[in-house]
Amino acid sequence: MARFELVISHGKIVDGCGNPWYWGDLAVQDGRLAALGPPGSLAGHRTLDAGGRYISPGFIDIHTHSDLSILVNRRAESAVRQGVTTHVLGNCGMSPAPVSEAHRAEMQHYWGAISAQPEVGWGWRTFADYLQALQQGGLGINLASLAGHAALRMAVMGLEERAPTPAELEQMQALLAEALESGAFGLSTGLVYPPGCFAATEEIVALCRVVARYGGLYASHIRGERETILEAVTEAISIGRQAGIPVQISHNAPKFGAPCDARANLRLVEEARLRGQDVTVDNDVHTDLAPALMGGLPQHIQELPMEQIAALLSEPHSRSRVRQEIVADLRPAFGPAGLLRHGQWQRIILLHAPHSPGVVGRSIESLADERGRDPFDVYFDLIVENGDQVVAIFDYIDEENIRLLLQHPAVMICSDGEALAPYGFLNTPPPYSPCSYGEFPGVLERYVRDLPLLRLEEALRKMTSFPAQRFGLWDRGVLRLGAWADVVVFDLDRLHDRATNLFPHTYPFENYPHQYPEGIDHVLVNGVLVVEDGEHTGALPGRVECRRD
Repeated sequence: MARFELVISHGKIVDGCGNPWYWGDLAVQDGRLAALGPPGSLAGHRTLDAGGRYISPGFIDIHTHSDLSILVNRRAESAVRQGVTTHVLGNCGMSPAPVSEAHRAEMQHYWGAISAQPEVGWGWRTFADYLQALQQGGLGINLASLAGHAALRMAVMGLEERAPTPAELEQMQALLAEALESGAFGLSTGLVYPPGCFAATEEIVALCRVVARYGGLYASHIRGERETILEAVTEAISIGRQAGIPVQISHNAPKFGAPCDARANLRLVEEARLRGQDVTVDNDVHTDLAPALMGGLPQHIQELPMEQIAALLSEPHSRSRVRQEIVADLRPAFGPAGLLRHGQWQRIILLHAPHSPGVVGRSIESLADERGRDPFDVYFDLIVENGDQVVAIFDYIDEENIRLLLQHPAVMICSDGEALAPYGFLNTPPPYSPCSYGEFPGVLERYVRDLPLLRLEEALRKMTSFPAQRFGLWDRGVLRLGAWADVVVFDLDRLHDRATNLFPHTYPFENYPHQYPEGIDHVLVNGVLVVEDGEHTGALPGRVECRRD
């Protein structure tokens, strides 16, 4: 009998394609799946006894923002300990490359404090250079990346609020072509953020036509997640149709203020698919987000120097004008801003405010009541006092919409998080990011085991073969012979997302978002044990995946 490097024996094997689990053994050789067989049929130089636990493909997180955090912590602790073996970067129009010397300062400011970390270094200029920087030094997980529209725009024209000239558009197209030739899987946009929100539909179509030449896809944080969500979904579908490329609609749960539930935007996806257009969706399962309060300001203000923003908000007439812009929402802002527009101040809870003692754990509403002030004024005062360091939890999504999305066959699961660790820079101060630590175990715990809303095999399909298929990662996301051995062994009965404390939140928040899940026992990345008995081994076998022609 042949002996393989590693055998995982006596487990319930879930292939990732939606098929029912079956009892069996799995063998690994040279980083790939070398054999599958009945329980006890395979021999290995080393054997892990699954003991009846589930064996599945490693989870593929199709929408993350680990672009720089993975450089700071290459072990990808928060991802791999929840069974995630691949992250897709470059989402929401935000990729760290390309970078031009003329606008390098804007790019570094755009990425915030992490830009200054020595592990980041900004030693790249082209997309190819960036991918090489990712691979050098090892990785705890695999990576695939999109080219961000915001990066292209900033490299050519900074943060200017205007349409590109024909020459500038040609420069953006050339930079995008370089990214695609270097391995980018397509183009992403963030059309509620600066500078993406300054782009007309025609600009995006012109860029997507470049993507079409390389067989890539278009992923979009669409141009409206609330009142205009249906128009925004329609725009994304139209862009893909005009350019002739697949469309991925990012984290598409309607946010507070939307006139409809998720059935309406899913109907648009279904209608497009009936016409023969390839449109799919991803979504995470958290109802909240913790951005800086600055994110609720009109987009043309957000990228000003902080002293200018403080001066603007300190002047009564300017403050009044900013308030009117927020309420008018003429250029739709990102989802959480709907709570400002609709006066839902009780749903905004302060998380960090280093220069405003006593406000953490309080809602904007309670602070306004205590101070006898208008909630908008309290909101603006906190920005003046703390700048971009004041952060709050915005409870802005109805869980019923998350459930509707989860059950739809064209929707895959993502985290919208990033690779973090509960130590070092990535925990200073501790960010509120339960999705980064517990998204995938949380889905299996809450919506498969406890509710249940999904069959186990269907939930795993949405985490594995479906996103792999979407990105053309044909040898990942499935347990079949010859595929890369990205494998998770987990105990469904013991699974517990220790990072998520569902509303109402318990204060202090730091007590729960930075904890690894329970029940994820072993994780292999490219055939190497990166998590063994629930602990990180220190191995860094991850690869940077590149789009294949």
